[in-house]
Amino acid sequence: MNFFDHFDRVAVVNLPERTDRKKETLEEFRRAGWQVPDGSDVFFPAVRPETSDGFPSKGAKGCFLSHLEILKQARAERLGAILLLEDDIAFARNVEAAGRNIMERLEGKNWDFLYFGHEHPDSAKHRPGLETTTDPLRLTHFYAVNSSCMDRFIDFLETVLQRPAGHPDGGPMHYDGAISTFREQNPDIITYISWPTLGFQRSSRTDLLEPSVWDRWKVLAPITAMARKLKNALYRIST
Repeated sequence: MNFFDHFDRVAVVNLPERTDRKKETLEEFRRAGWQVPDGSDVFFPAVRPETSDGFPSKGAKGCFLSHLEILKQARAERLGAILLLEDDIAFARNVEAAGRNIMERLEGKNWDFLYFGHEHPDSAKHRPGLETTTDPLRLTHFYAVNSSCMDRFIDFLETVLQRPAGHPDGGPMHYDGAISTFREQNPDIITYISWPTLGFQRSSRTDLLEPSVWDRWKVLAPITAMARKLKNALYRIST
């Protein structure tokens, strides 16, 4: 039983036009020893909205709606735990063994959210392992949600969509902020976090914000791509 087998669904948020990211993510799977069957629905076609409607950007709204749709589909199909990733995921070298160990340790325990990838400010202070946390957490490139909290969480996200930006109970915001807000407002929610992180975000052209000058100028594209590949390779070696 490998790491992926512990989840009823594995979903990777991916804009259909970002075939570059899809290809790189498949390569990450290969490095980790995971095979994605031909015709698999692992890649979820991300939403690209026309307007931001109070969100920090159109990309931020699309990210929010994409994760929400995956959750709603899982609920409709009465799935248990699901694993969600984004298409800029890069795995630590020991992700399979470490991830499998985490799931085995959680067997028989209650949990709602499980962060395999994150940017916790105190990461350097913790010994390798697994622990619960009530701290706000950044990023949603590698995390799991259990069916135990899915109804409440979906209801919360849909309520956020109806509120104006800046609402005291949570209006349109980045999706990782929405999870942290939900957890803060529901202190019974159990969140586990992996130390160290088992996945980081690859350096690549963003879809959440306006492209930088490095991506807008075609003459710089080859240099930018090479620099990003080098950065990702160096980070992978260090994990």
